[in-house]
Amino acid sequence: VWSGNPVYTRIPEMHFMTEARYRGAKLVVIAPDYNATAVHADLWVNPQVERDSALALAIAQVLIEEKLINVDYVREQSDLPFLVRRDTGRFLRESDIKKGGRDNAFYLWDEAGNKMVLAPGSKGMKKPSLALGRLEPALTGKYEAKLHDGTIVSVEPVFEALRRDLDANYRPDQAAAITDVGAGIIRRIARDMAAAGTAMIFASWGTCKHYHSDLMHRSMALLMVLTGNQGRSGGGLRIAAWWSVTGF
Repeated sequence: VWSGNPVYTRIPEMHFMTEARYRGAKLVVIAPDYNATAVHADLWVNPQVERDSALALAIAQVLIEEKLINVDYVREQSDLPFLVRRDTGRFLRESDIKKGGRDNAFYLWDEAGNKMVLAPGSKGMKKPSLALGRLEPALTGKYEAKLHDGTIVSVEPVFEALRRDLDANYRPDQAAAITDVGAGIIRRIARDMAAAGTAMIFASWGTCKHYHSDLMHRSMALLMVLTGNQGRSGGGLRIAAWWSVTGF
């Protein structure tokens, strides 16, 4: 439960959490105050107010560094393998490679074929499927792409840029100084989240009332993607159960 107090605000749903604990689930409440929901938690984590994004990114850093991520899920279900131009920071698009190419068709580096290929599931692709088939998208490394004007640019997967940023700025000891949550607790949360058969972050609308609230929700979504929980029954980021509604 992160940025929520369902004992007070989601009373009809709270009993599911207590019943899940009877069946072995762990309930972690992340809140700056020891609220009515925290009373029922197996672990209460109290970061400084509005430092939640740093906490989430530190958890992500541990997941990646300790190789606790669901690699197959990340390759197929996220944009983390998409190639990004290092000169502009933008996704590499077919319009960059081919004159008159699509602006909403993106690329990844296929390790199986050792070449750059269009990413399945891009909005501009005719076939609306994320299925990779025999493709093995690279998550790390640096590559070169030849633009339609003959320019050679350096590109890398989003995952590579993410990992570099997390290692530089959001290691647990760095996040501890920002959030006042101990580095050991950050590592514990990451390991427990990765080890869980299914993990869910139950959040609330309250976060949306704060400046840069989208970064907090994006950081939560990142954790669910890295661990392969988004889209699984009983898992993923749930913001009052609305986030997972098809087409929303």
